[in-house]
Amino acid sequence: MRIEVAFGTAMLAGCGMFARKPPQPPNVARPLPAPLVSVGELDAAALLGEVPARASRLGAGAPALVAAAQAVDNAWVGAFVDVPRDDCVLVYGRASSSIGDLDVAIYSEDGASLAVDEGRDVHPTVVLCAPHPDRVYVAAHVVEGEGLVAVGAQLVPKERAVIVARALGARGTIGMGPRPADAWPGLDDVIRAHRVDLGGKWEEFRRVALPVDARVPTYTSVSIDAEQCLDAVVVPDEDVALLDVEISDGDGRVIARAKEGIGPRALTVCSPTATSGTLAVRPHIGRGLAAVAVARADGPIVHDLSARPEIAWLAAAQPLEAARSVRNALLAKRGYAGPATMTSGTLVLGRRAGVPLELKALDGACARVDIVAGAPLALVDAWIWSDKGALLASGDASTSVVLFACARGSARLELETRGRPGPFAVTVRPERWKDPTLLAHPLAASRMLARAAAGADMLLDGSDGAVRELALEAARTVTWNGSVPAGRCLRMTVGVQGEGAGVELRVVEGVDTEIDRAEAAYAATVRACAAADQGPRAVRFEARASTGRLDGIAGERLE
Repeated sequence: MRIEVAFGTAMLAGCGMFARKPPQPPNVARPLPAPLVSVGELDAAALLGEVPARASRLGAGAPALVAAAQAVDNAWVGAFVDVPRDDCVLVYGRASSSIGDLDVAIYSEDGASLAVDEGRDVHPTVVLCAPHPDRVYVAAHVVEGEGLVAVGAQLVPKERAVIVARALGARGTIGMGPRPADAWPGLDDVIRAHRVDLGGKWEEFRRVALPVDARVPTYTSVSIDAEQCLDAVVVPDEDVALLDVEISDGDGRVIARAKEGIGPRALTVCSPTATSGTLAVRPHIGRGLAAVAVARADGPIVHDLSARPEIAWLAAAQPLEAARSVRNALLAKRGYAGPATMTSGTLVLGRRAGVPLELKALDGACARVDIVAGAPLALVDAWIWSDKGALLASGDASTSVVLFACARGSARLELETRGRPGPFAVTVRPERWKDPTLLAHPLAASRMLARAAAGADMLLDGSDGAVRELALEAARTVTWNGSVPAGRCLRMTVGVQGEGAGVELRVVEGVDTEIDRAEAAYAATVRACAAADQGPRAVRFEARASTGRLDGIAGERLE
């Protein structure tokens, strides 16, 4: 009986082993608290690493964090830094690992590049030594990537600059710094020789020494006033060679580029309107300095130059009909008769347009030929040829062109655009300054009239004076006397043509007291004035050819 009870108990226990457990409640996620927020900024100074301490051990001064920011592709991070005149400055940029290429540069306040490191890395470092501006702009440029950027700077005594620069692998003006431009041996001789060859009267207003490097262009800002010309001469030192020099306008369009070759470079630019731009200098070989001398002159000097300058051109802004109406109204106000003939057409790039001219009906007067440009026509070249193929006149302008043709019979006007295509109108009317001598040498007379005319509208100011014919030679000076009325000015203009080249014109008083002088390729002008309280002034004019023989026309105007 006990056995059965025990067996039954065991069976019940075994059945309990296989009984289903009651279901467990599902796990419930523990709620998370809000993240802890701390006000602060990334420690950009940490990006600079050991560079500040290492530079200080080598003799640099205390470090300064110039600028720091989160930056993206093509972003700039920078600030102004004051640099004592006799010290150097060490500048370095560092970035987070997400930035693949970082550059650092030092600029003057006018935007000229003084030192730059454009190596493909994230450790750019430059040194700039005296002489330098008292204040410079220091900047880092993110070339590739996004992330945190820091720029640091330290002053360095000039006697320690080479050690610091070499130890840190710095670029820029290592161990030399820019010199004053006047320190160049023979610099004045180079500039003087260039300006004599170029011709005209120039006022130099800027001379600076720029650090240049074959790896990157050096930029400096330039500006040209309305109806003004600018001439820049760039002379390299012995450490660099084969300079590229060009001027770009405010839109980045290259408007002038110096010719290739060794030694100094020069370029001349004229502009009908006020223009701001950039002069870029870059050697093909080496790293050193280049002296830049910049001079300016009034727009009419373009007629005195032996070389044709570049023109910072401006497209016509008015529709053709409006521009033509404005020009006709202006000429009528200045006493010109209405157009004897009028023609219109359209210029396209790469093709010359021909317009027949009939000059016989002008009753022996020279023709004033106005080529009026309508929007968007720009950069117009013009020539007038006689029916026998002789050149009577030529000229060019940013928009509208004025030519003077002194001949009888039929002629042909040829037009071409080098800038933008557009409509044009041609008006022909008799020139008010009449003299039979003007017909003796038509091309010389045309050049004289064009040089005597003033402004973009080519108007003759003052009253007509005597006109004379000249035979000029290089070995002989032609002289004639003149009288300047009290309180007036006398302007003498000479135009030439022939197989020779160049004309020199002077006006002197007494034995040889020079009042004014001009040298040019085709036409030159000089001016003498008399005080109102001193009576008439007796002067003497002298003219000769630079080389060979030339026929000339001299015309005087009282202003």
